[in-house]
Amino acid sequence: MHTSRWFRCSIAVLGSWLAVACLAQTALPAQASSSSAGQPPLLPAPAAQSVPAMARDHHYALLALTALSDKHPKPERLAAIGALTRLAEHGNAFAEYVLGSQYMWGAQRPHALLPYNAALASEYLANAAIRGNLYAMQALAQFDLLNHHPLQAMIWAQTLAYYHHQLNPEQQRMHGYLPELIARAQRQLSDAQKAAVLGDVNGVIARYGARIEKGLHDRGMPQPSLLCLTRRIAPPANMPAFPTPDFSGRYPHAVSLIMLYAVDPAGRIADHAIINMLPDWRVHNALNHPLALMRFNATPYCHHLRPVTQPVEYDDRRYTMHWH
Repeated sequence: MHTSRWFRCSIAVLGSWLAVACLAQTALPAQASSSSAGQPPLLPAPAAQSVPAMARDHHYALLALTALSDKHPKPERLAAIGALTRLAEHGNAFAEYVLGSQYMWGAQRPHALLPYNAALASEYLANAAIRGNLYAMQALAQFDLLNHHPLQAMIWAQTLAYYHHQLNPEQQRMHGYLPELIARAQRQLSDAQKAAVLGDVNGVIARYGARIEKGLHDRGMPQPSLLCLTRRIAPPANMPAFPTPDFSGRYPHAVSLIMLYAVDPAGRIADHAIINMLPDWRVHNALNHPLALMRFNATPYCHHLRPVTQPVEYDDRRYTMHWH
């Protein structure tokens, strides 16, 4: 990463697409922008003590699956939510992202246990974003847009575009959900807000860039042994084709979701859940069933479940799976 780069972008909307020309090699401004839109609230700094016992004994991604999946009894799910909350209090960006995603939708999310809470959603997602969780950055931009804060949405979306470019410097054009998100935010901005975006994005990067980049390189996840690495294998021959979601003309191009799997040593899916789906949950059932049929490599020497995070994007009637 090069924190000395100033995110300078010229933006033009052409139909429903966005052209973004960016990244001049100029030093970041010494001071962050004075706009409060680029300065999200922070949870207390992570405590110096160890993480809660339940988190030590049970990988936090599997905790998230327990909290999100309706396969588990409600008391177990509530206990998992409590453990994730304690992890978030210790500065775990993944736990913050999962909790923020649940508070973002409340009862709109299938099998929800947490109510809609705008303040908690914003706080958790903002903290996860500045700790380097790019999924949280995208969700926060969508959440701000839904709550009629297009400037804040554009700031987070453009900040995400900056780090997306840093991670994918060879990619000349953004694809998928992010360009459409930026285009929708752009259409809601006043001329004065458009003029403020660049300074506010630079303010976010100046203030939080070091922390974001640290989070990108240190995700806090245990590194599996070579024998336990997870790889996808060819889907079964009888796997149905992905359906074409019906957006009823509202969102004609893109949807983004984050799927979480638990894979057993035989490569079968023991459990799965969608952490978040953007821009909303209307196509949940259409996407959830095919994704539940995926298969992974067998790891006979691993005697535990392996969590797998899989981003999936629907882009202009095409699906792309990004395997992590």
